[in-house]
Amino acid sequence: MANVSGITIGLEFDSKSKLKLRAIAKHVGALADELDRIDNAWMCDCGSTEYKTTFEDNFLMDNQCMGCGKHFSLPIDDELPTQLESSD
Repeated sequence: MANVSGITIGLEFDSKSKLKLRAIAKHVGALADELDRIDNAWMCDCGSTEYKTTFEDNFLMDNQCMGCGKHFSLPIDDELPTQLESSD
């Protein structure tokens, strides 16, 4: 008896199915990126994820937790998206 080291499955798709799978893969990648941003979002020691950012003359002056009032520094680009992103 031959020694089989794995299983091979061959699949064939028509053109529309291939395009659909590519679209799914593209959006799954964008979803994974957004979920990663959510997982890595800032959270205060009090458990709040809401904060107020104060600017003066377009310069970041202060970040303050809305839960406990603690002041902290946070990179400006570390904010979560406010609307769904499209990956065109």
